[in-house]
Amino acid sequence: MALKSLQKITLLSAVSATGAGSSFSVERSKGWTFTVASSSVTSGGTVDVEAYIGGGWRVIHSEAVTADGNVTVRDDHGHYEKIRGNVSARTDGTYSLFATGTTDSL
Repeated sequence: MALKSLQKITLLSAVSATGAGSSFSVERSKGWTFTVASSSVTSGGTVDVEAYIGGGWRVIHSEAVTADGNVTVRDDHGHYEKIRGNVSARTDGTYSLFATGTTDSL
């Protein structure tokens, strides 16, 4: 029986401006869960999860945020080289983005 472990990454941490965060190598992980956490939101913003695919960054999930709270999204299909978070639009609010992937042991 193969053991499974989790890869946990903070893609964005309390971001209050537009722009992409740092990229993380995730070649050994799949079965992703992404959580967007927002606070101080009146009008909101858009938080994107991006993956490095085919030599460029592609949006694999886009979340329009209009209130404080948490939104969790599951991605069972992706097996990516790198991922990152991006606040692509923002009127107000602070945003964090967390990723958890499954790593199968060899």
